[in-house]
Amino acid sequence: MFALRRMRLSIDHDLSGMDRRSFLITTTTALTMAPAAWSMGEGGRLGIAILDHGPGARARPRSIEQLMWEVSKRTSIHVRERPEFVSPASPALFNHPLIIWIGTGDCAPFSQKERDHLRRYLRSGGTLFVDDASSPGDDAFDTCVRREMAALWPEQPWTTFDNDHTIFRSFYLLQQPEGRIKRQAFLEGIYFDDRSPVIYSRNDMLGALGRAELGGWSLPVTPGGPPQRERAFRLGINLVLYATCLNYKRDQVHVTAILRRRRWRIETPKPAP
Repeated sequence: MFALRRMRLSIDHDLSGMDRRSFLITTTTALTMAPAAWSMGEGGRLGIAILDHGPGARARPRSIEQLMWEVSKRTSIHVRERPEFVSPASPALFNHPLIIWIGTGDCAPFSQKERDHLRRYLRSGGTLFVDDASSPGDDAFDTCVRREMAALWPEQPWTTFDNDHTIFRSFYLLQQPEGRIKRQAFLEGIYFDDRSPVIYSRNDMLGALGRAELGGWSLPVTPGGPPQRERAFRLGINLVLYATCLNYKRDQVHVTAILRRRRWRIETPKPAP
């Protein structure tokens, strides 16, 4: 399936000869055959790349590793835990279905070459997840994101995603985005055809996922504690499935029975007597 995905990313946005539904059927079929192919080596495993742009790019590498470990544990996907850093103009961009841009402050504008390259990647089927990892009250990265996305895709309006968006149901059923903090109760981004190539969270999702070298969590999660952290993991897993399988979940009944059987529940602390 990953080889098919790379084929998908290597072509231009003019998808002559294959409509999106045909591609999804092919991808979903390949997903059931994936273990045999992925067993051949590290290069065939699903990995995430980090966009190496701006001061926050290297703020959460251990969070990516922990997320991909959870993806491996909770799904049948074979993963590569360690992220790869890619520049906006790098050809390596097209090796990954999902690129994450992490920010903690203002950043330089993309060059025209970088914008053209990112636009081609996104129009060809890639997904960019933007995660604002800055502190509450710091809007420098948010200003940067809105400026760059308007320049990158001026013909597509920036919009708010409600909880009917496929990302909230691609594996887990979720009501809203979660992260290290609760700054915004919705995701934002761009629609293109039947998908969202750009998804933006202001809640520092990855900040809730990282572990320190000694094994504890790197950062506290507020105000919801452990249940909020678990919901952030579920959003991250949904994101990986959404970027890999696109919108096929909109046509299927969600597998709540499987989740119930595996007992992946969020434990809510009981009030003190």
